[in-house]
Amino acid sequence: MAYKKSHVSELPRKARRAVSQFEYTAEWKLLKADLEKGLRPTEAISIALTEDDKTNYGIRNRRTIARFIQKYLKTQQLPYTLKSFTKDATDFFIVRHNSKPSRR
Repeated sequence: MAYKKSHVSELPRKARRAVSQFEYTAEWKLLKADLEKGLRPTEAISIALTEDDKTNYGIRNRRTIARFIQKYLKTQQLPYTLKSFTKDATDFFIVRHNSKPSRR
């Protein structure tokens, strides 16, 4: 056993080994495939998850899914934004292009 006084930034950190439950869903696989193909500025992708879907997938909170998708968009440096909200006990996730479409 070794005793050592060190700075907080030097301490070892435990890596997260758990994979998000959303990553196993068919919705994520379809969303990921469409994101890899790319979106036009006028296109958007949406996912709707009901309470039954979340129970089947073992997902407890809408925000965990939103954070997972946002982290993916950021790490892949994709020019898309995510909006998530709940309406009538259904969670909606909408991914769309950052730029606004021109109105003609």
